Amino acid sequence: MRPKLQKILAILDGAPTGARGQSLVEITITLPLLFMMLIGMAEIGWYADKYLTLLDVAREAGRFGATKDPMTWVGGEEKKYHRMDCEELVTNFDKLPFENKTDPPGPNLGAWGYVNGDERPVGYYDGVACSVIGNMAPLVFNDDTDDIVVSVFSFAVERQGTPNARVRIVGRYPTQSNECQNDDTYDPFDWNRDGDGTDTNEISDGFDSTWDDVRGYVFRGNHTMSFGSTRDCLGSAFSTQTVEEMLDFQDDPDRLRKVEQIANYGLVLVEIFWQHEQLTGVPFLNFGPLADHTIHVWAFFPVSGAEPDLEM
Repeated sequence: MRPKLQKILAILDGAPTGARGQSLVEITITLPLLFMMLIGMAEIGWYADKYLTLLDVAREAGRFGATKDPMTWVGGEEKKYHRMDCEELVTNFDKLPFENKTDPPGPNLGAWGYVNGDERPVGYYDGVACSVIGNMAPLVFNDDTDDIVVSVFSFAVERQGTPNARVRIVGRYPTQSNECQNDDTYDPFDWNRDGDGTDTNEISDGFDSTWDDVRGYVFRGNHTMSFGSTRDCLGSAFSTQTVEEMLDFQDDPDRLRKVEQIANYGLVLVEIFWQHEQLTGVPFLNFGPLADHTIHVWAFFPVSGAEPDLEM
């Protein structure tokens, strides 16, 4: 086998000798390789175009959320199907005009406490999600596979101005959809982590001793995660602890200087989960980012409406 391979390489590398069939051998070997490279470049470009479009859409929705007040949202509304659309008709569940969907699209979320509820004017969370829908053309949102998740965080600096300063998440909204059992270890409103959420400077109105298994406002509920609980968790891929570590600049060698410059504030997190389909569908390209057909993009933006009035 090795002598044959060496002979083939010699033919490809050497000057033409006039050997019969040499050009045919060269074409037979190189043409499939060139074909694979061409398809690969097309698929990468196709994927990158979708990714960058979705990233811009997430940022635009984050900017929209940064200008609104999430505290105007009534707790519990996020678990009503009529707040998971972009119109105000009591008979429809449409995200775009003239869809005329009379039943809630997406999976049945009754196991997580979702109900039809009453129709309301578009508010904060559904407004951010509908900003995604309205800006993602020419991409199409698939009700059966895609999802949009919106979360709001309140954070404060503990022992501000000292070498022991630390950024802490003191609240995550919506209040009834903010944690996953076995992935989150504490309620976001229990920043002291003693299990009751009623200590000084804790926002006790948001504390809930039970597990929601939903993180953030979900537009469809298609994105699920399994953490070994009796039911999957819907929504955000970011745990409260993960966001807190990001804000606290953990493992950053310049952490102390950066934490000194942080003040109490709020953040809105917009996540899009979009089912990607290959351009050519060639099986041998199912590797790397192309193997995972769900594109996950996200964007954080400051939102003053979630700034906590706390001194820690």
